[in-house]
Amino acid sequence: MDTKTTTATTDGKAPRISSQAANRNGSEFHRLLDVLPAGAYTCDADGLITYFNQHAVALWGRTPALNDASDRFCGSFKLYSKDGAPIAHDQCWMALALRERKEYNGQEIIVERPDGVRATTLAHANPFIDSEGRLLGAVNVLVDISARKRAEEALREAHDRLAEKVIARTVELTELSHHLFQVAESERAKLASELHDDMGSLLTVLSMRLGRLKEQLQEAAPELVDEQQELIDLLHATVGAQRRIVASLRPVLLDSFGLVVALRNHIEDWSKNSRISAEVDLPSQLPQLHAEAALTLFRITQESLTNAAKHARASRVRVSVRIAGKEIGLRIDDNGKGIAPEQLRHPSSHGIMGMRERLLQFGGQLSVEPGAQGRGTRVCASMPISATT
Repeated sequence: MDTKTTTATTDGKAPRISSQAANRNGSEFHRLLDVLPAGAYTCDADGLITYFNQHAVALWGRTPALNDASDRFCGSFKLYSKDGAPIAHDQCWMALALRERKEYNGQEIIVERPDGVRATTLAHANPFIDSEGRLLGAVNVLVDISARKRAEEALREAHDRLAEKVIARTVELTELSHHLFQVAESERAKLASELHDDMGSLLTVLSMRLGRLKEQLQEAAPELVDEQQELIDLLHATVGAQRRIVASLRPVLLDSFGLVVALRNHIEDWSKNSRISAEVDLPSQLPQLHAEAALTLFRITQESLTNAAKHARASRVRVSVRIAGKEIGLRIDDNGKGIAPEQLRHPSSHGIMGMRERLLQFGGQLSVEPGAQGRGTRVCASMPISATT
């Protein structure tokens, strides 16, 4: 046989045989197939098996009869498609290659042996056509990929188990995070109540006592009146600080008048104390919000404004709330120095993780990125309106 007209590979492609070589003595071609590390067999134009190697016998689990009509197209016991549907022998890839005079390379098929063992293989069926266009037969090389399929299935199962564990763990962490936020808010509310009631009462009594003492000093020691007034002014400043602390711990206006009023009041108060110009763009009213959802948006605003004053060194901020379709969106822009990219990669910085976790409870999303033209910082928070009611 002319070896220049015959090639064989083990990389998933069947040998390509010229019609001239196929018409010569086939013994050399058979020896070539014998050394392939894969099952290989040939059929004549009628589909009768004319040759097979020992790898094919091992794959089939049986030795078919040569040139026998009882074994046509394939020596396997049973055949199945990759989805498990039975395939008749006259519909296998060898049969199609003969019938359609067409190459079918790398086609998956499942071979079942008489003992019930199945092997997933890649069939490479190629017809022999002579120079005059006559069909001489075909060769089929079967590459057993069962081990690879088992490995893929094991990997897929491991991936699925890991995904299930990740989902379960995420649910647990989300629930834990939600619980911790609730505990924190409960403690804040308790502390705010104590500061408002207990300290507020003491400061009120102290203010009244200092007021009466000032009246007495005007007659007994007029030279101390100015110093007494300084004490009263300091007390008023303390009362203002106490009110701000209480409002920060638990925004009473949020519970009583809603998010718009609470935000507007907080931003104005923050601007006055931080001496940072603040522009507010809020709708006159919002859909009825769940108390925790409204508190989440308030806390995100609170955290963002704190960052703008403490870290960004901003001189101007803008806070806006929009209803877009089925979402409510909150945006805080500042003109500060911005957040470095490496800090954005660490979500624990600047309270980003806390803000993001709060939003996740309501199916929301948070983005923190450079502001317009790369200046300052833009914080965008959104959540479905349906999750807020």
